[in-house]
Amino acid sequence: RMLVDNNEMETITVSLILEDVSVDVSLLMALDQDLMGDLKLGSILNTKHIFSCLLSTIHSVGLSEFLMDIGDIEEFSISGFISEETNESVQSITEAIFGEYKTMVLETIPAFTSTTIRPILHGILQALVDTARDDGECPEPDGSLDGILDFRDLFLSEERSLELLGQGDSPYGNLFRLLYNLLKDLMSESDENGLSKLNEFLVAPLTKSQSGVEGALKFNGTLLDLNKAEVAQDIWKAFADNLRLTMSDLTITGLDTLRSPVKVLNPISSFAHLIENQLSLGIPSKPLDASIQFEIEVGDATSPLATNNVMDLQLSMPTMEVLFTILATVQESRFMKFPLKDILNFSCWLSMIPVSDKSSTIDVGLAMHYLDVLLEQGIEAKTACVSCSNSWLEDFNSILDFLDKNQFISGLKTRALEIVSDIMQGDWVQGMVDKQITAASHRCPHDPAFGSLASDLTTYPSFVGTRTLVDGILYAAFPLAQVIAVVLAQKHSDLDIALPAQIELDVPEGANLIDLTDLSSIAGWADMALEEARSYFGGKGESGDLGITTLMKTVVLDDNGLLTIPFDDIGFEAGGVKLSLYNVTLIGLDSFTLFDVLKANGSNKFGNSVNLQRLGVTLEMGLSVENSILVDDDQMETVTVSLILKDVSVDASLLMALDQDLMGDLKLGSILNTKHIFSCLLSTIHS
Repeated sequence: RMLVDNNEMETITVSLILEDVSVDVSLLMALDQDLMGDLKLGSILNTKHIFSCLLSTIHSVGLSEFLMDIGDIEEFSISGFISEETNESVQSITEAIFGEYKTMVLETIPAFTSTTIRPILHGILQALVDTARDDGECPEPDGSLDGILDFRDLFLSEERSLELLGQGDSPYGNLFRLLYNLLKDLMSESDENGLSKLNEFLVAPLTKSQSGVEGALKFNGTLLDLNKAEVAQDIWKAFADNLRLTMSDLTITGLDTLRSPVKVLNPISSFAHLIENQLSLGIPSKPLDASIQFEIEVGDATSPLATNNVMDLQLSMPTMEVLFTILATVQESRFMKFPLKDILNFSCWLSMIPVSDKSSTIDVGLAMHYLDVLLEQGIEAKTACVSCSNSWLEDFNSILDFLDKNQFISGLKTRALEIVSDIMQGDWVQGMVDKQITAASHRCPHDPAFGSLASDLTTYPSFVGTRTLVDGILYAAFPLAQVIAVVLAQKHSDLDIALPAQIELDVPEGANLIDLTDLSSIAGWADMALEEARSYFGGKGESGDLGITTLMKTVVLDDNGLLTIPFDDIGFEAGGVKLSLYNVTLIGLDSFTLFDVLKANGSNKFGNSVNLQRLGVTLEMGLSVENSILVDDDQMETVTVSLILKDVSVDASLLMALDQDLMGDLKLGSILNTKHIFSCLLSTIHS
């Protein structure tokens, strides 16, 4: 600008436009790795400090080459003079010079830039580095920040933070705000299939680094192991002496099907330490799949309930929407002093969060605050036997199809999601998270606990069954048991009744066995006594009832015709769930219509035929769940399981190797108490 009359300024414009420009630059830098690594995150949270902080890590810098080559000068002009004569004169001289010397100027540009311009730029770079290093323009982290990180102020603009009741004064600079905005832009972008760009830039590489497969996560090994290794009561040992349920090898695929829009790390109004997330996953051509292996083991080979089944459970979800809110209390001081050398160390990020503390008046730690899963198109379940001792499990998919048609699977899905939500927000998962946070401190190089051994004295909560888990298991178990019974019946529907099994009795050599067809060999009255007993028990009396019915009503049954057997301190307890057996009630023992027993069909065989109008059993059990809000901890809720059959007919042939000598050696005093008679008789049977 040039001063003219009345103190006005005239505007002069100088314009230079080059064509086909080529620049070669070689920059020498002595970057100190230790200085770079020791830079604190708090020093560069404000982007205006990043350049000066980077310069402070450079010992020396040099411009060893600066070479410019120009193909042509498109325009060089000077204009704007008030005097038209001056404008024309300057333009005329410029055109004359360019007409005469343009070619020469273009040819000398490389030499001019390499010999004259390079040293000038070299000196400027040196001065910038020296100034940054000497004047200390890279600031130290703000030491006044010693509380808990506020995600509203970290990610949002000052105005938006204030709207959500944050401080709104940018205490953490603007770096993470810019990164968060870039992330939001990336989350809003999608491809032609509606899939978010995050799949390509974030999900695919992260999952591949964990599992080796893009879009998949794999958690190998045992994830859950519930084991009842020893059963104290003999009555339970008669059925099974151990019970074990394990879950392992969880694989999730299709995680790279995030659909736009995606909501991640979204701060919430009025809550400084909560971040909200919403993810939509799955497309028709690539659903979200999950598979897990589970094993159920009951008893050993000698148990009547023996089973050992290892199965794969596969779940396929065409679409799924996950909404979850995470609580994370990051320490401001640790965040501000975070060294850049550990920026890619996940353990260091995790170690900034303290472990949970139930005694604290405020929530601290890392926890799942809220979880909800929506499955718009339902869920498809399939199973496959890996190793099944029960062959009917090979047809388990047909059972699932039947249950799905009767809305059982949809109900189970709802309960399963509630169970997952409860578990994720429960003490067991929180304990595992706290354990990982503690371990992370020992793996982070700049953490005070780095390198030391983790204490084995810390105890973390064990798995405790929740009310929803128990209800879900009961909801699933009883319909499954009924359907399995139907499947077993179907498998036998085309089979003929089996012939009597050929059993070889295990009898010691030289044993003197009783011939059941000739009991008179023991005592002359034995055959007659047995026949009289059979006639009495199987014949009708004056009341019209069989003798066995009269005896049962008189001696054994109560006024309602029931036989109730009480049990004390018989139960099963695991994972905070206790199941106790109170009573076993036998029903129908007053409804005999045929009682033809102990009919000798061979020297070692008794034939038995019994008919009843009804026969049933009722189990009365107590159930309690630790910390249940429905029932007090010291109170058991009563669960009754009842099965009553009609028109029951039983034919049984019993082979017995009764030792006559052992029978004869029994002492009268051993059987004076009637409760000992049965056990004493059993002691005379070899097989």
